[in-house]
Amino acid sequence: MRRVLLIALMLFSFSAKAQFDWWNQIHNWDGATPWTQYMKYSHAYLGPNAIPIPTLQRPITGQRPAMSYFKSSSQMSLIKDDSFLSLHNELHWDRGHTQIHITHQSIEYYNTSTELRDYRISRDEDSEGVLAGDVVIDISTRLWERDHEAIWFTFHTKTAAGPLPQGRFTDAPGYAFFFSHQKNFSSIRSWVPTLTTDLGFQVYQTHRVDYPQNDGFLGNLGLQLQKDETIFSARVRTFTGYFLDGDWPRLLELQWNNNLSFGQTQLGWTRGLNDYPFSFLTVGLVCWLH
Repeated sequence: MRRVLLIALMLFSFSAKAQFDWWNQIHNWDGATPWTQYMKYSHAYLGPNAIPIPTLQRPITGQRPAMSYFKSSSQMSLIKDDSFLSLHNELHWDRGHTQIHITHQSIEYYNTSTELRDYRISRDEDSEGVLAGDVVIDISTRLWERDHEAIWFTFHTKTAAGPLPQGRFTDAPGYAFFFSHQKNFSSIRSWVPTLTTDLGFQVYQTHRVDYPQNDGFLGNLGLQLQKDETIFSARVRTFTGYFLDGDWPRLLELQWNNNLSFGQTQLGWTRGLNDYPFSFLTVGLVCWLH
């Protein structure tokens, strides 16, 4: 019986090695170092949703008071070498001074070029497939409010559900703490501006032996313009990491929202400015939960 188990183990070992021979040759595997030590755990070398930069999740409701909602949205890549289509589901529970926001990166179809597969040190030979991502949770508490101005404190965390071998997610948790300042200004030709700033500290885990985590400062700046049921917004998100190896992402988000009787339609565009090699459209539908 022991011989049978030993032979089975040897055959499995040989099969696993043969399965990744292509990867071993491309990345000059030394035969001993775990493959996870070859990968780079930063925004420039992983998928678009691997290490999200959090921001204050306040619903853009227009003339309506803040309320709870369910949102479903889809991301569509505009880059040929990194084609993807993803579906996200979100639940926002607004309790006045406290709000809870849960995002499930439900499914992502991806198809990348061979060059990009090797650049990310992915172990997916076909560089095509379907994955389920992480669950992201944001809990925000209003610390201060006066007239049309408020300060919030947010705790952000993400799970380790997203797999690592394909180079799309981290298979590791992360968290952040940050303060947000939000202020509404007087209308300009019927458009009401709202300025939101986020500043805090973010940490995410890696599989590196020398640096098991990366941490740094996050800073976001957002401007929203609202007229009746139409809302335009622009936001820049940033993270300044410790590795200095693709972990200084700067990304621009533009979004158009239109309020309906039951919810809201959303159309957005996201473009990486630094260490975020992505450009994609986002289409979303919000349903108010009365």
